[in-house]
Amino acid sequence: MKNQPHVTFIICTYNRADYLADTLQSLLQTDLSTYNTELLIIDNNSTDNTPQVVERYAKDGNPIRYIKETNQGLSFARNRGIEEGKGSCLVFLDDDIRATQSLIPSWVSFFENHPKAMAGGGKIHVQFDDPRPKWMSHFLLPLLGHHDLGNSSKIYPKNKYPFGGNMGFRKQIFERFGNFDTDLGRKGKQLKASEEKELFNRLKTEHIQIHYLPEAKLYHRVNKQRLTEEYIKRQAVGLGQSIALQVADEPIQKLKYGIPELVKWVVSIGLVIPYTLALQPAKARMLIKFRKWIAEGYFSSDLS
Repeated sequence: MKNQPHVTFIICTYNRADYLADTLQSLLQTDLSTYNTELLIIDNNSTDNTPQVVERYAKDGNPIRYIKETNQGLSFARNRGIEEGKGSCLVFLDDDIRATQSLIPSWVSFFENHPKAMAGGGKIHVQFDDPRPKWMSHFLLPLLGHHDLGNSSKIYPKNKYPFGGNMGFRKQIFERFGNFDTDLGRKGKQLKASEEKELFNRLKTEHIQIHYLPEAKLYHRVNKQRLTEEYIKRQAVGLGQSIALQVADEPIQKLKYGIPELVKWVVSIGLVIPYTLALQPAKARMLIKFRKWIAEGYFSSDLS
């Protein structure tokens, strides 16, 4: 491999050693040296055997580096990845994914063949490691990382954004627009979100085009711990809190977020009848609960 990698694939991880091992194994099915890439693991204070997992895979001469980030929070970890990544292009992946054979080549090809492109996002499908609950409708799959805009390359439309588990940037974008907002994003067991969307909004405000890469596909693994009502509630409340943080003291922004949320309420209520007629009332009930939990998070007085 060349001394200076062209693309750094960054994986931020927190206490998911078993999943991380599977993630690394799937990524290493591709010969990274062929594509002039590296894997950078940012350990955000894991207490399991994450360091040993990384060491095991790095021992075979694979281009893998390990960094410990002690500031707790996904945004802190991602920002450390921006600082430490040696590539001129950075791709962020989750620690619980399974890469397809086309994932790494597609990202490398994208940056090489589109020298003016600054940012992009790839396709994500959900892989259920445990049975899918009856209440889990298609409309809730994005909560689990599902992201699919079709099979054709395109520019993201106005109200669509890449998902954080499969997104890439030229490193210079962060020098120009700044890093991820550390007030947003997950912190330990707190499931706040929207740090990626906030960054992409900054880019779109400056008319930076964001590209969709259908061949840069991966699978996001989901286990039974994430398939409970309690987990979905925590995600929804965290999402509501994150929205509130972004629009605090900005009436125009509150209106900007409030109108789409009202539309989503109408759509969710409208789905009650068809789901009930299809003998799937549990899916309808969960959609209503989800919207209610977002509202609870939004109007919560504790945004810490």
